[in-house]
Amino acid sequence: MRYSLNHKAETRQRLIEQAGSLAKKNGFATTGVDGLMASVGLTGGAFYSHFSSKNELFKEIIQKELMDTLKRFLPEDANSSADALRQLLALYLSPTHVKHPELGCPLPILSNEVARSTDDIKQVYESNVIEIQQSLAQILKDEDTAWATLALSMGAVSLSRAMSSDKTKKQILEACKNFINRSLDHLTNEDSSNEQSQ
Repeated sequence: MRYSLNHKAETRQRLIEQAGSLAKKNGFATTGVDGLMASVGLTGGAFYSHFSSKNELFKEIIQKELMDTLKRFLPEDANSSADALRQLLALYLSPTHVKHPELGCPLPILSNEVARSTDDIKQVYESNVIEIQQSLAQILKDEDTAWATLALSMGAVSLSRAMSSDKTKKQILEACKNFINRSLDHLTNEDSSNEQSQ
């Protein structure tokens, strides 16, 4: 039975979404083709009618997941306040995000796998991460603080996931959240001082 092009596109999209969720939960390298295909009700042999390789799927996952992260965790309005960013960071640096990697940002779990990947995958990853960083920089009005906020947030979630006790997980998240908030306070105060002196 032949399926329509629309059906094939929908199946491909379902595969990308399911593979993204599985990769964020278990890592991409451990996500087998047969298991992935079975999770959407298909046989392993059908994989190659949707993707030329597992690397192609990985690139698609990175593209989709990082764009979803941009939409989910960053305000659409580049003129959003530091307060809006604080609220978003509270969601990102939360026990829920730590406990459910399959529902959150791919950066903390997939970065190590990307580091071991091919240059074309690294390029897709880098261009998307830069887009996230640039969105942060527009809000923060500072490129370096945007990189530091991104790296610290990602590292906090990654490190927390590696801890066994909830107490230590919470300490890491709170320490990083407090540090970022102090940085935001400093930037906000600096901006206010500059406006008053003009």
